Amino acid sequence: MSQKKKILRILEEHGLITTKMVTENGLSRRILSQLEDQKLISRIERGIYAMNSECVDRYFLLQYRFPQGVFSHETALHLLDHLDQEPQQLHMTFPVGFNSLRAKNAEIQPIISKDVTVGIRPVSRSGGTSIHVYEIERTLLDLLKPKYTADKEQFFAALKHYLCSDQKDIPKLLNYARLFNLESKIQPYLEVLL
Repeated sequence: MSQKKKILRILEEHGLITTKMVTENGLSRRILSQLEDQKLISRIERGIYAMNSECVDRYFLLQYRFPQGVFSHETALHLLDHLDQEPQQLHMTFPVGFNSLRAKNAEIQPIISKDVTVGIRPVSRSGGTSIHVYEIERTLLDLLKPKYTADKEQFFAALKHYLCSDQKDIPKLLNYARLFNLESKIQPYLEVLL
């Protein structure tokens, strides 16, 4: 099978292809330029190509552009199916020292944290891709942090949805509350809802 056919097969399977995927499969990156010149694929942005640019997942694109970021807050609630509508503002959490201007230019509300790696889980997206999102327990507690102003109705609805779900893990929620020193903030909500 030719390299062009291999690249097109990967594109059919995943909906997009990155230069990293091409390299990992032992293929030449020049083939991407040739396919683009033949109008068989489109360059979405640097290093990302697709057959149909309208079907590209914007969350995956943002994760690709900002690999050190984790979808958080209301964005995580939405991605974890604890918030019905897509949030008006996308949130990602980044490590201390990250240049937040780049994220703001990409219309992301950056949150800077020293505890970026705590509570990350992959979420599968269309085309076999995945993105980094905080677990629901971490997300609920992030919404209670004093530096962040969350919509209390959305928080309460998400917490209620979480507590009614089969996947709830109260010990994990309380462990995160201890870790982030938010036990006194979450306890009143738990007393009302449990």
